[in-house]
Amino acid sequence: MHPKGVAAAPEVVTLLAMEVTLLAAQSIDGFITRHFEPGTAFTSPEDQRHFKAALRTCDASIMGGETYRVSRDTIRAHVASPRRRVVLTRTPERFADDVVPERLEFTTEDPERLVVRLRELGHRRCALLGGAQIHRLFLERGLVDLIEVTLEPRVFGTGTPLVGGPVDLRLRLLGCAPLESSDTLLARYQVLRS
Repeated sequence: MHPKGVAAAPEVVTLLAMEVTLLAAQSIDGFITRHFEPGTAFTSPEDQRHFKAALRTCDASIMGGETYRVSRDTIRAHVASPRRRVVLTRTPERFADDVVPERLEFTTEDPERLVVRLRELGHRRCALLGGAQIHRLFLERGLVDLIEVTLEPRVFGTGTPLVGGPVDLRLRLLGCAPLESSDTLLARYQVLRS
């Protein structure tokens, strides 16, 4: 109750920005799969340690249905960790038995609306985990802030590209260094807004 003549302060809702980081490992010729084998079994132990450490800094992650299917057992084994995992799929009903409230969800949501919803839920750092079509959707709509690419010293010639379709973005290199004492490089880029 406010004293007579004193108006209540309007409720102010401040939404902090949520940083979206595309995390990927690829061959030096730009493929995130070896030929068309699903998954990232080709990655080095150094990349696998980096990936796990990077995920620990995120409170949300987004991936496509195929990425989820390939990594389902691993994701389900770690679903108790506090990160919210969102799977974009055309058929969320197929995964009804896999839903874990506030930890693992499946949606057909528009990428812009999904990012807004995650931000409204209080998430501050979100990992975009692929695959190529999900990367394209988020990149072409200006929803990615950073790109962290592990460059494995491999050449495949064929496979799934990092981005599944045309985009045209400018990036600023933030850093590039070997992971530990290996031939695997980590390149970090900021996505420049037009």
